[in-house]
Amino acid sequence: MTKQNVKYFFLRFRRVLIASVVCLIALAIISVVAVKTAQNAKLKNDGSVNVSTPSAVTFIMPIKDGVITKEFSNTALKYNVTLKQWEAHKAVDIKGADKADVLAVYGGKVEKVDNTYLKGNIVTISHANGLKTEYSSLDNVTVKAGDTVKQGDKIGTASTTAKCEASEGDHLHLEVYLNNQKVDPLLYLVTGDK
Repeated sequence: MTKQNVKYFFLRFRRVLIASVVCLIALAIISVVAVKTAQNAKLKNDGSVNVSTPSAVTFIMPIKDGVITKEFSNTALKYNVTLKQWEAHKAVDIKGADKADVLAVYGGKVEKVDNTYLKGNIVTISHANGLKTEYSSLDNVTVKAGDTVKQGDKIGTASTTAKCEASEGDHLHLEVYLNNQKVDPLLYLVTGDK
């Protein structure tokens, strides 16, 4: 191949060559990020992420003699009887006696008390080190924003105020956030299975 042929080849196909080089660089960057992410987050079988939990943090069961009726799932789909659809369930549902008292699983400060159509009455409690708990489908809420609660303090009663899960009867829908990401409450919650 002569110099002129090489020059002609590069001039004719320069856009394709530049695009190819850019794509290769982008793929290399994506690969490095994917490997780093996989190394930093050890995935469970259901696709949820193992999170290091502070060993000093242990939640009590928020309903006396409560039974977990629906576990946390990050990607594995659970059937929602009320909405008649399959969905990820980034919480645990806990059932007890009708209108059972709901207790603070851990001490902290009530960040907010809210109500939404889908989740019903909600209490959010902030704990130390980026940890928060959110209790929904409550009735008879006994706390207000700014209150300090101790582990075991009553914050309301289990009910059907969460319209998205009303067919499941009185229950608590418990979500846990670590650094603003939903994590499995069973990482912290002491149940009879542990």
